[in-house]
Amino acid sequence: MIILFLITGIFIGIILNEKSYLLKISNYISNISLLILIVAMGMNLGNDKKIIENLTSIGFQAVIFAIMSIIFSILVLKLFNRILFSKDLINKSEAINKDKINSEDKNNYKMTMYIFISVFLGIIIGYYLLETRHQYFIDPIINYSLAILVFAIGLDIGSNKSVFKNFKILGFKIIFIPILVAIGSLLGSILSGLFFGLTLGESAAIGSGFGWYSLSSILISNLHSIELGSLAFLTNIFREILTILFLPILARYLNKFNKFLLIAPGGATTMDVTLPLIKEVGGDSLVIPAFLNGLVLSALVPFLVPLFLKI
Repeated sequence: MIILFLITGIFIGIILNEKSYLLKISNYISNISLLILIVAMGMNLGNDKKIIENLTSIGFQAVIFAIMSIIFSILVLKLFNRILFSKDLINKSEAINKDKINSEDKNNYKMTMYIFISVFLGIIIGYYLLETRHQYFIDPIINYSLAILVFAIGLDIGSNKSVFKNFKILGFKIIFIPILVAIGSLLGSILSGLFFGLTLGESAAIGSGFGWYSLSSILISNLHSIELGSLAFLTNIFREILTILFLPILARYLNKFNKFLLIAPGGATTMDVTLPLIKEVGGDSLVIPAFLNGLVLSALVPFLVPLFLKI
């Protein structure tokens, strides 16, 4: 669904006139849909009583795993960014979208405030106002708002010819972004696991979820234990939430080094949930590398999780 809506948006963006009303309002559509999505995700989290119950027992461990995975994903990507993305290459890439990025940076803190409010509003609604039987209508809200978001992003890509120029400048090197993000995520998880007394394989299995909490937790629960699966579930949920909450703040610092570092925190979620936010704080030129990053990492999850559990 995500790929279909993205490609459709790109195609329509290409054929539409630059003065088209749809293109003018696409940014408003994207922002509104993003906030609806975040509220719905908060509702989903607050409505799941099992998650709330587990917060007291394994919540702290999950937060540490998530933070370490994010930090080391950024560090490893930054370590190799001079090799992969020379200063000249970065300057060429940033020059294409410089005005857009600068204008978006001014609104980063405002966006952070909106995101904080949306997340906590959703959690409060989900926990206090909704019952478990109401869960059935939350998922459609998440899916439809995500579809509209991705479509709006596609419109921006298709109408912005500089995105394709940027992709041509970067070339095959963007494939190394998900590889380095994966290495960083695993290193952060392994170090966290050592602190909490987990084995190398268990720690790496948690980290190899890369933010895809549903699949990774199911695999770990079935192949190992419900306890470890619950830890993986919360870890990857927190990675997604922490990325959404703090990426606008991180953007003001990471953009000074290399804007591609903004892709690292989201892990596998950069192909869907966190993609609109990356585009918002980093510019259109990050959309294709971020989408590819999420796609590759998502594809690695069903292979790496069982592999590490065998160690």
